[in-house]
Amino acid sequence: MSKPVSPAGIIHLSPAQRLESFAVFYRPRSNSVQSGRIKARCAELGLPFTDNELLVIGALFHPNLVQEFLNTQIYYNNDHASVDLEETAMPPRRVLQTGLAHCFEGAMFAYAVDYLHGYDPRLVLIEASQDSEHNLVVYRDPRSGLYGCNAHSAFPRLDGRIAEYSTIRELVESYAPHYYSDRTMDPNDLTIVGYSDPVDLIARFGTAWIASNESLWDIYHTYIDGTWRFHYLSDDSGKPHVYPLIRALKENWIAVDAAGKPVVNASNLPRAAQKLWDDFWRAFGANDGRRPQGIARQIEKEFFQMTGTTPIDLEDNAFDFQFFLAAGYRIEQLLVGMPTNADKRG
Repeated sequence: MSKPVSPAGIIHLSPAQRLESFAVFYRPRSNSVQSGRIKARCAELGLPFTDNELLVIGALFHPNLVQEFLNTQIYYNNDHASVDLEETAMPPRRVLQTGLAHCFEGAMFAYAVDYLHGYDPRLVLIEASQDSEHNLVVYRDPRSGLYGCNAHSAFPRLDGRIAEYSTIRELVESYAPHYYSDRTMDPNDLTIVGYSDPVDLIARFGTAWIASNESLWDIYHTYIDGTWRFHYLSDDSGKPHVYPLIRALKENWIAVDAAGKPVVNASNLPRAAQKLWDDFWRAFGANDGRRPQGIARQIEKEFFQMTGTTPIDLEDNAFDFQFFLAAGYRIEQLLVGMPTNADKRG
């Protein structure tokens, strides 16, 4: 869990002051050998970090230390706390300059630091229904071969894990009992659906982003695409699926209308799913933040079995997709790796 906020609130410092405060804290903990290695590594990669940035990064030479930093030094960046707040996708150095990070920003910071220290991290996304999803920066202990991860969250027990898991599935399963809905805030309302294959961000996006001053929107908006496979925790078959938004775009369940607005096009759903769609909204009513109960919940389960998503998730995906389009990205960037009709005819 992120650094607790005192009753007085978050203490805001200038970027230089915040970075200096981290440097003062970590200077006694720095190790000349690790500092030398990280300086050489960043020079080799052409990453222009400042001396104070290198000092802090050098001191975080193990994922456990990275997790301690996220838990005790970094406040949660709740950029959705108000409609007036601008969304952010801060790069690692902005995390050091602000002392803030949300889930994605904390993951990018951890990924960068773990990579620089030679841990060969991978990004794994926890897939949830009608809930925020979660980024895990997964690594393998070089001695035991067991999996651990870094993660940043405002919720208890959703931070990182030490390397003690035989598989990524086991690692993700450790989150399931603690992953409750951020709509209802009910600890019994658990929402994990599955998890992704691990993805190599360096192979996809290079290394320049690690020391960038610019927001990481390219990664934020496009790291999930048709090449990334997910796995249901409820299914032991090992059969993968694509991310629900990607499938919805491919099948035209979500389409862009004449005004350029993404909308759910229920007429393109399978015929049986169209009926369930209508039945669900009659039983559930308006989408006002509640979670389905009773007959609406049963219909939702049947709809999920047919489509891999829920009516509410489809509506949420369509709403969120407008921000992707408004940022200048194209649907084709997400459909990379999806088979065409010609491929299916083969």
